[in-house]
Amino acid sequence: MNIALILPYYVINSGLAGGVAVQAHQWFAALKKKGVNVIRVNPWENYNWLKIDVVLFFYFGSLFNYNYQEIKRLNPNIKYICAPIFDPYKNLYLLKLLTFLKIPKLKIWQDYAPFRHYKSLFDLVLTRSDFETQSIRTVFGFDESKIKKLPLWYRNVDPKVKMEDVNKEDFCLHVSRLQDSTKNVERLVRASKEFDFNLVLAGSCTDEVKAKLLRINPEVKILGRVDDNQLKELYSKAKVFALPSIREGVGYVALEAASFGCDVVITNIGGPKEYFLPYATAVNPYSVKQIGIAIKEFLDGKTYQPKLKKHVEENFSESVLTRQLVEIIKEV
Repeated sequence: MNIALILPYYVINSGLAGGVAVQAHQWFAALKKKGVNVIRVNPWENYNWLKIDVVLFFYFGSLFNYNYQEIKRLNPNIKYICAPIFDPYKNLYLLKLLTFLKIPKLKIWQDYAPFRHYKSLFDLVLTRSDFETQSIRTVFGFDESKIKKLPLWYRNVDPKVKMEDVNKEDFCLHVSRLQDSTKNVERLVRASKEFDFNLVLAGSCTDEVKAKLLRINPEVKILGRVDDNQLKELYSKAKVFALPSIREGVGYVALEAASFGCDVVITNIGGPKEYFLPYATAVNPYSVKQIGIAIKEFLDGKTYQPKLKKHVEENFSESVLTRQLVEIIKEV
């Protein structure tokens, strides 16, 4: 079986920091471990598409129209699977309306329109949650028979970590692209000021955003980008991990943190609830008060650990979900 993975150009140009790239890189490595012949498509290279069995897309968009429909004509036996990584946080029916805005003959497309227009070319859509499944059905009109849910697994940064070896400290950790407004970092910092708790932020951050956050709470610790060793140390020490995003598909870093024994505060918007509840606290991300109260409760002694750690290890491990991924692809 020969599988080709295709990333959007904006991910290729921005490295492996974002969720789309992390998932694609994770799946590539897992499939290779299972002995599958898998390639990452490079737009500078030529490929014999007649020898490719499955193309796995990690995006949808206008570029799809002009390239990959031709491959399907060249090789009608090729199978197309899409993992769209669709995290809507606006009204689904408004987004649905946008999918009809197109003038194909003039090559004019609204960003979401190609996925609806060319949906017949896809043999399967892989979603990460029931929330994403329902969103894909509502916005793009995919039939339920063409959708399968495959949760995202967490990266085993340190598979040997044990709860008895964890020495937690009295602070809350958050990891993301800090300048991304959908990560809701500003409200999290406001909560740290209002409820007087120690907050550590890790991730890419512009000087402008850093200055703004420090004006809100000069006591917040902003580390910037950290490597895996630093991240492992932060997960091991943090008592609480907070991810009160306005837009979030899974909460990948929160899964990692949970595997290190952190209690987790997550957004009640989107798919994360399906991964963490009932062993975490979900909050309204627009409420500084809810964010602050939830974090303080954990810092003051409330905990779902080690039940949360056991929950993510049993349900979102690489070994279990990689096997499901291979079985799904073979079935297609």
